[in-house]
Amino acid sequence: MITLFDALLFLMLLCVAWLFWQHRRQTEHAYQHAMWYCKQQGLQMLDLEKVNTRWSFKGRQPGWRSTFVMGFSSDGTSRYEGTLTLHNSQLIAVDLPPFREPH
Repeated sequence: MITLFDALLFLMLLCVAWLFWQHRRQTEHAYQHAMWYCKQQGLQMLDLEKVNTRWSFKGRQPGWRSTFVMGFSSDGTSRYEGTLTLHNSQLIAVDLPPFREPH
């Protein structure tokens, strides 16, 4: 017989698994967006790190808004860091510092 505590524990574990899956999926989308953006700009992507996640609304669409720090190089020797902002899997903003133009 399942008790109320067992049912609540099971629901809580399902929520934790769902949150993990959502955050993992968003990180994969951020990586794809970063690779595409760097390719379009002629940059070399070095790494990507999630630094912030919060619940937000974009228009009427609720979801996770996350900020990622992207390491990149324009000439193969210098390292720069920019930010990518995603709402769920949609790229909202890319903010890069001034960098040396690729040849």
